[in-house]
Amino acid sequence: MKTLDVSQAAAAAHTGGVLSAILKAEGGSFYVELETRTAGVAVLVTSNNRRPRAFRNPVKALEVIRELGLQTGRFSLEAWRPDEVKFERQNRPDRAQAMKATHASAAAYDTWVRQQVQEAIDDPLPTIAHDDVMGKADARIEAMRKGKR
Repeated sequence: MKTLDVSQAAAAAHTGGVLSAILKAEGGSFYVELETRTAGVAVLVTSNNRRPRAFRNPVKALEVIRELGLQTGRFSLEAWRPDEVKFERQNRPDRAQAMKATHASAAAYDTWVRQQVQEAIDDPLPTIAHDDVMGKADARIEAMRKGKR
């Protein structure tokens, strides 16, 4: 079975190597097959693990087909069973916990940053003028150019 990821499919479609798209339903997911000029039918796969790219929503699959530059195609809904979508979806409580921890950490960091900024604003010590700091920096750079450290 020939496989193409999105970038390969786009290149093939751009050069005229793809004739049309086939949107196939299987279970609760949709898959895209591409009719090519030379290799027959190729399956659209994910880039990282080269598995067939599954779409839960057929509109998203059609958007990808359109982004490839394809204007014609067919569809097959023979094996579509939308009631299986609930069974195919994996429950990921570990990701939910990780996201909650990430959000809590971000909120704590935001609070810390805001506190630091407010403390700097409220600081009664006089600040050094920008021109003074730049003058010292320029003098240091000039000394380094002359070989003095």
